[in-house]
Order: sequence, then structure tokens, then C-alpha cells
Amino acid sequence: LKKVVDYGLTNMGWLFAAILIVGLVSGFFGMGAGWAMVPFQNVIAGTPMKVAAANSVVLLGMGDCVAVWPYFIMGALIPMFAAPWLAGQVVGGLFGALVLVQIKAGFVRWLLIGLMGFSCWGLITRALSMWEVIQPPPHWLNFTVLGVLMLFVVINVARELKRKD
Repeated sequence: LKKVVDYGLTNMGWLFAAILIVGLVSGFFGMGAGWAMVPFQNVIAGTPMKVAAANSVVLLGMGDCVAVWPYFIMGALIPMFAAPWLAGQVVGGLFGALVLVQIKAGFVRWLLIGLMGFSCWGLITRALSMWEVIQPPPHWLNFTVLGVLMLFVVINVARELKRKD
């Protein structure tokens, strides 16, 4: 647009508190925080989905730069894993920046819901199998769950596109 856009964000105090907690959890467990950054910005502050996704990538990039040093200093960084991930992160970030401008926010929202649903499925079944409550699900069941969730995404994206026409 080549101009400053005022998104009229609300509840910034609550968003600050939520993102602080996400940062603490993310740093403590050494995991990414994208699962929470985008939904929190969108739901709590009313940040548009594309802006929240772009902002999340920038924030996570800065946080990852800082978070890697304790692991690097202790010799726990394995270059064989870090190098391909970093290359993928750079290419994905560049590609995402180009694509997010072109696609509808509803598509991004439903795609994230589907991917988060599949992640939840994996985490829940892994925890239950570790506690010996269930047997680890077979691969065909995992693929079936992924297929059902992606079908759910496609149906909802199609509904949203139809509604806007």
C-alpha cells in the first residue's frame, strides 16, 4: 500500500501479558511460540491474520536468535539439524511473505486451524501412549486424521470464498 495503516488494535495490556507468558513458556521448553503468537494477536488485540502471521515471524526470528546462544555455548547445537532448518526457515519466510500478500486471510486462518488440530492429535496420542493408556496409533490412522482435517479446511475455505462472492 506504501502507506502507514492503523489497525485500531485493542486490549494491548492483555496481549502484552499473554505474549510475555508465551515467551516464558517458549524459552523454558525450548519450543517455538508461533502456535500462540498468531491466535493471541488476532483474538486478543484484533490484529488482522496476515499482519499477525508476519509479526509473529519477525518476533520468533528475534527470539530464536537470542534463545540459541545457551544451547550453542553448551555445545548442544547439532549443525546437521540446524543447517537444513535454517535454510528452510529462510526460504519459507521469503515465500510466505510473497504468498501472504496474495491470499485471503480466511484461508490462512483455516489452514492454521487444520495444522494445529493435527499437531494436537499427535501430541495427545503421543502422551496417552507414553502413559500406556493407548497403543501408539498406526500411521494409516494419522494420515486419515490429517486427511479429514484438511478436508475440513478445504470445505470451510470453499464456504468462505462462496460467501464473499
